[in-house]
Amino acid sequence: MRRNSDFWLSLGLLGFSALVAAWTLDVPSGGTGGTLGPSFLPWLMLAGIALGALGLLWRSQRHAEMSAEAPAVRMLLKLGGFLLLMLVYAVAYEPSGYLVSSLVFFVVALLVLGERRWLQLLLVPPGVVGGVYVVFTQVMKVYLP
Repeated sequence: MRRNSDFWLSLGLLGFSALVAAWTLDVPSGGTGGTLGPSFLPWLMLAGIALGALGLLWRSQRHAEMSAEAPAVRMLLKLGGFLLLMLVYAVAYEPSGYLVSSLVFFVVALLVLGERRWLQLLLVPPGVVGGVYVVFTQVMKVYLP
C-alpha cells in the first residue's frame, strides 16, 4: 500500500509544481547588479519539489508494476488535511510571524502525515525552521516577519 500512496503523492506534487510554475511566470526574473532576481527562489523551490516528486515516483515504481488503483480514503483524508493545514499556515504566517507559525505548522504537519516518533517531532522542526531562519536573515539578509 505504501508504494500506491507514494505514486499518487508524487503525481499530486508534480501537478502542484506545474500549477505554481504557471503562476510564477509573471514574477520578474532580473535582479539588480549582482543579486538574484525575485523569481530565483520560487523556481529553486519548484525544481526541488519536482525533483523530489520524480524521485518518489521512481521509488514507488522501482520494484512494482505501475499502480493505477485509486488512492485509499485514508490517504485522501491525510492529503486533504495537509492541504487545509497549508492554507491555515498561509493565513497565520503574517500575524504570528515566521518562527511561531512555521514551528506549529511543521509539528502539526508531521502529525497529520503520520509521524509518531517524539524525538523526530521535538528535534527536526526547530532544526529546519531555525536553519532556514538563519540562512534568510544572516546569509541572504532577508527580513522574515
